[in-house]
Amino acid sequence: MNNSPPTPMIVVRELSKSFATERGTVHVLRDINLEIRAGERVAVVGASGAGKTTLMHLLGGLDRPSRGRVEFEGRDLFSYSVAELDAFRNRSIGFVFQFHQLLPEFSALENVMMPARIGR
Repeated sequence: MNNSPPTPMIVVRELSKSFATERGTVHVLRDINLEIRAGERVAVVGASGAGKTTLMHLLGGLDRPSRGRVEFEGRDLFSYSVAELDAFRNRSIGFVFQFHQLLPEFSALENVMMPARIGR
């Protein structure tokens, strides 16, 4: 019987994100390392401005890191083509944005079903 933990589904290595501003460079994330296995529940908590949303955008391929890697099932997200990244987001992950970017003409259920309908 194999008692080793399952292979991580998401692996983050040396992930950093910086933004250039008029006042200089703002380092939002520095050298984040993380592994998440299938079925594992993870919470990202912290004060406002700590980088939680930036981390989620990077994990979902909505933004690119300044440095580092995000791997999903062994493949670097940022090696995907634009079409592959779109398909990945449509089939493999879901987002609930903090500012409720729902379409007002649809019910909550219809909004949640929208990615499946788009993906047929």
